[in-house]
Amino acid sequence: MTGVRNLVNLSEIGLYALNENTYAFNLNRTEMIQILLDQSYYSKISSEVKRYENNFGEYDYSSVSNIGMIYLYIHRKQGKRKDKTKKEYGRELLQFIEYFTLHNIFDIRSLKRSQMEDYQIWLEEKYEKRKTQAKKITILSSFLKWCFEENYLERDLTRGLAGVSLDKAQIPDREISPEALSSSLHFFDNDPKFQGLLLLLATSGLRLNEVVTPDWKDLYWDQERRKYYVRTKTKRDGERHAHIRNEVFQLLTEYRRRLGLATEIDPTDQTPFYPNRYGKRYPLPSLSALVSKKLAAANLRTESHHKATAHFLRHYFARAAFNNGASIGMIAKTLDHKSTQTTENYLSRELKKENDVSDFVSIPGFNGWNRL
Repeated sequence: MTGVRNLVNLSEIGLYALNENTYAFNLNRTEMIQILLDQSYYSKISSEVKRYENNFGEYDYSSVSNIGMIYLYIHRKQGKRKDKTKKEYGRELLQFIEYFTLHNIFDIRSLKRSQMEDYQIWLEEKYEKRKTQAKKITILSSFLKWCFEENYLERDLTRGLAGVSLDKAQIPDREISPEALSSSLHFFDNDPKFQGLLLLLATSGLRLNEVVTPDWKDLYWDQERRKYYVRTKTKRDGERHAHIRNEVFQLLTEYRRRLGLATEIDPTDQTPFYPNRYGKRYPLPSLSALVSKKLAAANLRTESHHKATAHFLRHYFARAAFNNGASIGMIAKTLDHKSTQTTENYLSRELKKENDVSDFVSIPGFNGWNRL
């Protein structure tokens, strides 16, 4: 697709350069995604489609290519998508375009329902995990539904896609026992850096990204509650004030002391709240890899003997809080869950026990086996 090369220099991305809807393989998917993430074209393209709005309030997308529609979709003003989400959507939708290009179909507007059924079969054969299948189908369905609602597609192609039910056998057990966690903490008795991080994750339920985001200046002492807290951004750009227990604070300050960093609370200190060995901010992938490596070294396992990850410690936190009397609503707010359904998924085993009615059932006249 020679037009894609020109696309880099055209503000009419996806409107004119790609009007033929052919797909270029002289640009790899990574390069294409970088182009799709460039938001600077959005105003001009959206102005073009709005120019010919009809009496029914419908915009004219007829001159927009398939790639252009992907671009408009991932930058839509409804909702607020992060770059990470836009990148994921772009990757999945480009895969969809590539598939049909290889089958000599260069415009999704010519697709039929039966061809969408064939595409789903291909996805299910290519990706074994149903969770992966479900994510891909969800993204694709949302995009195609939007294209149909905007009259870009004459057919509702989502009718050719079936929802993917998750196979519970593929969902890993995330239950970590207090004894296993305690053993792993003692494994790092001579490593305040990781012992502090492990204890922090287990006693706060913080995500790793919420650990690498704040600065040391975001740590403060709440005089009224007599507790340490750290301000951090949550997954949905909210703000959480996470309680930092005294023992976690002591381990973190010991680690900072060894690095030669200040240990006093200072509202002007812009060094990372949890620095790497050079005193710099951890990239999230690096910290995630470190946690996986350290947990494997400590042999931290779930109760079903699966390897534990940092995310499993959020589940540990939720279970421990619930078993000690915290409500589902309070846990959901603390963990920044969008709905209590996610929290209930975390606590599914505990809730099954909580809602068990076997104590209401008895057999009259039988209280057990009596030895003769």
